[in-house]
Amino acid sequence: MSEENTEKPKNKIVFVTLKMPDGKEHEIPLPAKVFSSGREGFYAQIPALVYDNEVYGGQIQVWKKTPK
Repeated sequence: MSEENTEKPKNKIVFVTLKMPDGKEHEIPLPAKVFSSGREGFYAQIPALVYDNEVYGGQIQVWKKTPK
């Protein structure tokens, strides 16, 4: 892995709101990340989120689209 791919973009953070079917909302912070592809974006791993007495996990990633 090259150093270039492990660098984080400037200290940026975005917040994503998950709106559940019952109307409850969960705000998830996504820190800036440079993905292995070299694209810049934001990423968060969700270790546990309880909804309707069940535990969910997952991840959220968004990246800057580049022209083809």
